[in-house]
Amino acid sequence: MVILLVLGMLLLLIVFGIQLGEAASTLHRLEDRVRLREVNYQVARSAVELAIELLKVDEIDVDSARDPWALGSQRLRWEGRDLFLEIRDEESRFPLNLLPVEKDAEPDLEYFAKSLERLLTKAGLGGAPAVASLQDWMDLDDDVRSSGAEQGSYPQLVVKNGPLDNVDELNQLRGWGPPQLAPPAPLDPASPRLEEYKTVLRGSDSNSGLSNWGDFVSAYALGKVNANTAPKEVLGCLDQAMSDSVVTELIAYRSRNVLHNQEDLKKIPGIDQDLAFRLGKVMGYASQVFRVRVVVTSQEVPLEVEAMLERKSQEEIVVRYWRAR
Repeated sequence: MVILLVLGMLLLLIVFGIQLGEAASTLHRLEDRVRLREVNYQVARSAVELAIELLKVDEIDVDSARDPWALGSQRLRWEGRDLFLEIRDEESRFPLNLLPVEKDAEPDLEYFAKSLERLLTKAGLGGAPAVASLQDWMDLDDDVRSSGAEQGSYPQLVVKNGPLDNVDELNQLRGWGPPQLAPPAPLDPASPRLEEYKTVLRGSDSNSGLSNWGDFVSAYALGKVNANTAPKEVLGCLDQAMSDSVVTELIAYRSRNVLHNQEDLKKIPGIDQDLAFRLGKVMGYASQVFRVRVVVTSQEVPLEVEAMLERKSQEEIVVRYWRAR
């Protein structure tokens, strides 16, 4: 009996030792992953700091594809890690912050509403109802606009009655859904977007051939649409007279020259003085907010950092948003 008891205790000790060893091994692997993730995070943060320095050496009066920050999608070897880096100006997208939502909004802001209607119609939505739903979502009152949507239309959601935090909110709104458009062309055709980079950033949607709202609209842009950087899909919606041929001429012109003002716009075939004046209500030539994405792919612990940088001056760059995942 004593021998059996001793053998039983030895067996328990062996089992406990094996379990303890496995737990220690699991803990060790976890510690390694945490350490590698921290190293990758620091590398990604360093790459964002590089983007900040590129913004600081850039002139702020005009922004175009010729500026230092306009790198396109780049694959880099950075501090011993493989990573992808992209810097994009938010003013190349439609600025949802300038959409009129209150009754006392400036009359000129109605041009933004009409422009957004055209963009949403092109993206496969009902333009006017979708804009009205967005305005009701963002305004401070509970009055329902014609074809809009307030709290009664969202039994499982609370209407925000405030500005968007990000464009992902758009998919919750009545009358909205994913844009039925292909992703826009890269700003610099000589530096095509890397396919593997799209896969890393878009995840499961990378093979759909469709875009997301972040390709065309922005919840962070503070200024007008940048004529030097906006994709053709956005440019073509800024005025009824912006036909495909005029947009093509504009893109061809800015590939050779930088647009500085309305006088430059009038040099483009199809843009006369009246059209240039109307475009001045919704179109600018510089950018204030820049989205930086860094994806570290090495060491079996992938990491993505996304930062939204506001350039208040050539020396003052403020981080408005930061996400690591």
